[in-house]
Amino acid sequence: MRIAIDARMIRSGSMHGIARYVYQLLNGLAHLKRDHQYFVLVNEASPLYELNWPSHITMVEMKSNWISLLEQKEIPSILKKVKADLFHAPSFVAPMFVPCKMIMTIHDLNHMVLPQFYTLFHQFYYQIIVRSSIRRSEFILTVSQFSKREIVRTLGLESSKIFVTYNGVSPRYKPIKDMEYLNYVRDIYGLPDEFILCVSNNKPHKNVQQLVRAYCFSDIKIPLVLACPVDRDLIYIAENYGKKHLLYFSKFVAEEHLPAFYSMTKLFVYPSTYEGFGLPPLEALSCGTPVVVSQTSSLPEVVGPHAIFTNPYDFKTIARALEDGISNSSLRRKLAEDGLKHATKYSWSKMTLQTLNVYECCGRLGQASTADLEIS
Repeated sequence: MRIAIDARMIRSGSMHGIARYVYQLLNGLAHLKRDHQYFVLVNEASPLYELNWPSHITMVEMKSNWISLLEQKEIPSILKKVKADLFHAPSFVAPMFVPCKMIMTIHDLNHMVLPQFYTLFHQFYYQIIVRSSIRRSEFILTVSQFSKREIVRTLGLESSKIFVTYNGVSPRYKPIKDMEYLNYVRDIYGLPDEFILCVSNNKPHKNVQQLVRAYCFSDIKIPLVLACPVDRDLIYIAENYGKKHLLYFSKFVAEEHLPAFYSMTKLFVYPSTYEGFGLPPLEALSCGTPVVVSQTSSLPEVVGPHAIFTNPYDFKTIARALEDGISNSSLRRKLAEDGLKHATKYSWSKMTLQTLNVYECCGRLGQASTADLEIS
């Protein structure tokens, strides 16, 4: 098969969850020896150009940016040019009309479930273009049973059209004991000796304001490190509690340094109210770090019973969870040990193989369903 995959969301300095998913998929496909040719859609400055790809993977440059109206015209044109049999839109971005079969990966539906947090353009894009593309897709891939239920409930799709392929954890996410390297990373980012960590952007559903309020309300004396841009509103909350000096911003963290962050932190916290998967808590578990997460959306499904769960809408409840995670040494030890074992269940190679099986099922069977292919 000739398979085209959109990878324009992979950009230097912006390896968010979807970009990491696509990168890991491409990396896996590069090492799987099957008789397929892949055409990877990129923009001019894509970091994918810097890597050596095997002959069955070809970069195809596009002019239109990821999430734009121009891509509605350019993607179909490129698909015709490369004579694609299948187009994989690994995010919510896809053209309304394609000259070949199409599958999409829908990681979550926060753009539709929480439209108040997005611009009018984005609301139009998701409600009109994305809905149309989803319905025209042969299959939908998603990353959790929670997201599958959301897609069925919100979009009215048949569950037999939707495959769940869980995200994975890279082997680099493991406990790091090398103190020289840990201190090297600590110096790069100006990290304190002990800290609580949150790796997240500051979109409203990530609930970082509630976290800062909870942290400031708690009796915890070690700093809170936020891996997000400096936010004056968060600083103002900390000032009101007299804890401004304990609030650190590390801005963007290079992925190569994230395992060190997770290994150094005393407690990882992820208070998001809505997640299709939630990769950072799983990566923290893989590094042997105790985790506090919300008891909402996909997070209990992903981390299993190996975390401290909290109500993300009640800052006092979050504060108690943070205090427990710092002070209860026996609980911390058990969460770290069990979490390490649990995280090994998730691998990018498994996700890649499952995705490839869906590609081949799509090419082999004109009207297949999830009953035709076991991928769980």
